[in-house]
Amino acid sequence: MQRITPLIAGSESSESQAIGVMTPTSTFPSSVQPRSVANEAGTIEQSGAPRSVPVVLADFQRVSMSPLCPQDELKQIQIHFMTIAQSAKRGLTDERAQLELFHAIQERMARFGASAEHIARRQVGVLNSEFVVRDPEATGSKKVHGDLRVPTGEPLDSRMSLFENTAFAVLEKIYDDANTPPDGIVHVTCSGYVSPSPVQMYLSHRGWLGTAVTHSYHMGCYGAFPAIRTALGLVGSSYSSLPTPQKRVDIVHTEFLSLHFDLLGETPDAFVTSTLFADGFIKYSAYPQAEFAKRGTRGLRVLAFEERILPDSLPEMTLRPGPLQFDMSLSKKVPFLIRDSIADFVKSVSAQAGVDFEREKSQMVFAIHPGGPAILNQIRNRLGIEESQIALSRKVLFENGNMASATAPHIWEQIVASDDIPVGSKVISMAFGPGLTVIGALFEKV
Repeated sequence: MQRITPLIAGSESSESQAIGVMTPTSTFPSSVQPRSVANEAGTIEQSGAPRSVPVVLADFQRVSMSPLCPQDELKQIQIHFMTIAQSAKRGLTDERAQLELFHAIQERMARFGASAEHIARRQVGVLNSEFVVRDPEATGSKKVHGDLRVPTGEPLDSRMSLFENTAFAVLEKIYDDANTPPDGIVHVTCSGYVSPSPVQMYLSHRGWLGTAVTHSYHMGCYGAFPAIRTALGLVGSSYSSLPTPQKRVDIVHTEFLSLHFDLLGETPDAFVTSTLFADGFIKYSAYPQAEFAKRGTRGLRVLAFEERILPDSLPEMTLRPGPLQFDMSLSKKVPFLIRDSIADFVKSVSAQAGVDFEREKSQMVFAIHPGGPAILNQIRNRLGIEESQIALSRKVLFENGNMASATAPHIWEQIVASDDIPVGSKVISMAFGPGLTVIGALFEKV
């Protein structure tokens, strides 16, 4: 089927109360009785009481758009392209001057770049894009790594066009063998913005015109959690407030972070972000519990949610559109600000589901967004938990890098698939982003 041409470039409660989305029971005229949803959604309905619709996350499907590349190799490639871009910006044509610049960038990369000890490899799709020119007649490092189509880096609209095409291709990989569309899709990204969105374009392409689209954008590394909260609302409210229940809402993350590596940056942030972040693409589904039970698979039932903005922390992490790319800044204070708030946070989110955190923490699994090794270390020490309890967070960072909003779902996928984590295990998951925002959820493996 022909792809549509893009139009735009470039305190304590019972379990039934704690695990669902609850809305007041409507008052019906005596001649009209409320629809029973107990068999459809696994809800508990009592006269005069709210309905609870438990929701389960399942069917995790990661997508690869380019091969994983070793971290040390990626750092050398980054030095190469930064030298090209900064030479062009400064008007350096003399080979000796360019070599001096190369060595200066190499020194800063060694000082500030993320180590292969913590990140072994990453998906960096921009290297396989039209932004990189391959010339068989080239010599030296340009023969090995290629040249830049635009010497000082592509403008933002070109990057958004590439994001659009890549996100569309991700959706093709997810859905092209599917015969039945989901009731809704929540699209999550902090790395691209075009309208109509790639999801809308794909649904139009497939003729799935009745699938509802919700865009959950530009929240950085914590973006999965508001998306889940949205899916909870879509599923839960459809059973309690709407005539047609929603049996499946998909959440799709398209994080094409390599689009935004800053080739002209000379600050430590430029080296940190270009060696920490990576592309990540993943889809999973939110089901009402009774619908999930029909599938005979594993998943994570949502028990509780919490979100906080930390005081006096607004400038410590930022994400803003720049002339060439989305510009991110990260303060060295971030791991310590998170450390100082995290104990109260996890106790509070656990208490929502009647869980005593201190008593039960040794049996819990922790899916912590690995913004970097320092964040994992600070949280582990502050909470007094074992390294084994955060092992999957460490593993996902090591094997993939920081994929922003797609990172936590990659950890959830591993928890669901692991035979070493039994059904019934409580999982505390959390992520962090601009604000500073600390957000998290308590799950139960089912």
